[in-house]
Amino acid sequence: DIPAEHLTHVLYAFANVTDGECVLGDPYADVDKFYPGDSWDAGALRGSFNQLLLLKQAHPHLRTILSVGGWTWTGHFSAAAPSPASRERFASSCVDMIRQYGFDGLSIDWEYPVEGGLEGNVTRPEDGANQRLLMQAVRGELDGAEVADGVLYELSMAGSANPEYIAHLEVEALDGIVDWIDIMAYDFHGRWS
Repeated sequence: DIPAEHLTHVLYAFANVTDGECVLGDPYADVDKFYPGDSWDAGALRGSFNQLLLLKQAHPHLRTILSVGGWTWTGHFSAAAPSPASRERFASSCVDMIRQYGFDGLSIDWEYPVEGGLEGNVTRPEDGANQRLLMQAVRGELDGAEVADGVLYELSMAGSANPEYIAHLEVEALDGIVDWIDIMAYDFHGRWS
């Protein structure tokens, strides 16, 4: 039902972060749910990922981006980012996932480096710098995949519009790494206003 003729990008939310790697967020919805016309053959792709591939076939200009994390699944980013080995593990797993399922890029939705997010999220004072390093590792993996696959892979990130959270980020350095930043400019007003 997506009016893809009017869109350039569709972000699919969310893949999860578990044990320092990208994993399916909802395996049933992502790759197994049966839609009319899907195959029951062993190994056949179904679910929302297949529906996105079909949408792209009908609208070749459309780019699909797999979003990782989000409000609910941000708690393990800090543990995926502190060392070169952990960043490489994360980046490699995310890029492998988008290549396997036909996505055109990744959006990293870490809510939020250093502070904020769900109660119980692991945070570190160095998360802002580590986020930049994590994004560099993902960009490096995407660049390698571009050469191997002969396609352009995009990298974006979700970022808060809250000045307190922005202060923890290395925004100028991120500008040279990501293709764009999706500003989460909501939650400024609500019932509490």
